[in-house]
Amino acid sequence: MRRAAIWIGAILSCSGCAVQEAPSGGPEDKTPPRIVSVFPSADSAGVSRDVRPAFVFSERIDGESFKNRLLVHPPLTFDRVAAKGERLEISFKKLLPETTICLTLMPGYRDVHREAPAVEARVLCFSTTDSIARGEIRGAVFFKGKPDSAGAVELFHARKDSLTDLATTKRARVAFAERDGRFAIRALPTNDARFLLRGFIDKDGDGFFSDGKEFGLIYPDTIVLSSISPLVEEIAVMVIDPNEPGVLKGVVANESGIAAPPVVRLDPLARGARWLFARADSSGAFVVSRVPPGEYLFSAFVDVNPDSLCGRYRDEADSTRVLDEPCVSLPDTLRLKPGEIRTLDPVTLK
Repeated sequence: MRRAAIWIGAILSCSGCAVQEAPSGGPEDKTPPRIVSVFPSADSAGVSRDVRPAFVFSERIDGESFKNRLLVHPPLTFDRVAAKGERLEISFKKLLPETTICLTLMPGYRDVHREAPAVEARVLCFSTTDSIARGEIRGAVFFKGKPDSAGAVELFHARKDSLTDLATTKRARVAFAERDGRFAIRALPTNDARFLLRGFIDKDGDGFFSDGKEFGLIYPDTIVLSSISPLVEEIAVMVIDPNEPGVLKGVVANESGIAAPPVVRLDPLARGARWLFARADSSGAFVVSRVPPGEYLFSAFVDVNPDSLCGRYRDEADSTRVLDEPCVSLPDTLRLKPGEIRTLDPVTLK
């Protein structure tokens, strides 16, 4: 009996020595991998042409998630892109050219848990010459008037004496918007370099503009970087849906003596399109919302005979009399662009 008591006591005393394993499962990992260091150092010059760049992360990374998410400018052929624990190591087929090199990690790569993709891009620029290019372009991408984190911009070298066809021109750089829609393209040449910029909403996340599938806009001005002006900033790229409806507003003053609020009507020139109608408030102010882009004829009138047309009505005091409704039409065709908010000059009904 005494031996049995000793044996049980030994078991109990050793139970605290057992290895405690974490339960299976656990909370979802919502923290994407974070870059803690790079090689070579960002913006460094005099880097060896046979360098093997590396990104070091805060945790082990999933190498497969980096597939097609690494871009290099100027375009070069990768020999190997491999994940080793927390490191992403990169090598090239040939010696690097003597110029500024920029590696761009696109959003979407993951850690080994594959639960939390990175939402922001990271760019590493260095030079294999004695100095690194210092030009920079900054701005923001907007979609439907709001900053958009899905925005991206492509930069193309512009020809001086002829038009540049972006469909056949290799792009010089690409950058991705941050959460507030802002972007920056650094380490650009400042030898009076001329650039064209195209912004787009990168719906499929591949870093390339898909004509006909994604919304894009070519920035109207050529951007020039020089040693005197190496920085161009506050570039606003207003990307819009070509079918985005607009808004038309204004004021109709009713001086006709008929105590009724005026109305406005938009008749589209496009065949088969439906006319639009809005009623002004007591001050004469009106708003026509969700106006499809296109050309319209504008009219304002007092709709005494409630048929939504600028026409005629019978005089209540003398039913044999037919009078014209107070009406005014703009002489010119009204053209509304996608997403445009237009305020017309005041019109008066008499």
